[in-house]
Amino acid sequence: MKIQSLSISIVIAIVFCANCFAQESNATRERRAATSGPSAEATITVNEKFLNAFLTAMFDNLNEPSMPLTVGGAQSSANCASEIRLKRENASTRTAVHFENGKIVGTLAFAGAYNQSLMGCIEFTGSANTDVNLEYDANRRAVLARFYVREIHLNNTPAMLNGPLLSMVQSTIDRRYNPVEVVTLDKLSTRLEIQPAGGALQLRAKEVRTEVSPSGITLHIIYEFVKG
Repeated sequence: MKIQSLSISIVIAIVFCANCFAQESNATRERRAATSGPSAEATITVNEKFLNAFLTAMFDNLNEPSMPLTVGGAQSSANCASEIRLKRENASTRTAVHFENGKIVGTLAFAGAYNQSLMGCIEFTGSANTDVNLEYDANRRAVLARFYVREIHLNNTPAMLNGPLLSMVQSTIDRRYNPVEVVTLDKLSTRLEIQPAGGALQLRAKEVRTEVSPSGITLHIIYEFVKG
């Protein structure tokens, strides 16, 4: 019976305190709103399994990502589009992401064609090894990714095309895509209603630090708390 009475007393005390906080004077609230609250860090970790599940969902629900090849005299026609398409897998490779030595490493399966007036339409399949570097850009207030294609391997195609194709793919990525905006501070920020306190707090992301380890990608997010 004493334990039950004590529990009820604690609940009443908590409710009473919440009521007190909610009835703070307007002057006190205004003084607090004039300055930002303390900063704190939150972390979000994404592992290989999550990223590869994301890739599977992309292939299952969307079109295969494609990229036009427009340099080196490449042309497109109704019968032969000069492009490279990311594939879930081909005869030699399955598209996947791994974490190695503090880097994000991708093995990509692809297919495509290169249409050039002197050589005609050359269709190809193959794989590419890529590195992805993450960085925080304070000016853009965003985490950016830069893609670097290290190697390209073609199946049943003259090896002499490896070098030119690597150059075309990297130059196209640099010109049209790099850097890729992964997430902005605005998207990492949120607003929480706190009804017992009679208001809301904004959780504003101020900065992000990225870390790649064998277990995953970790975003270290610095937040400030302000009335809102």
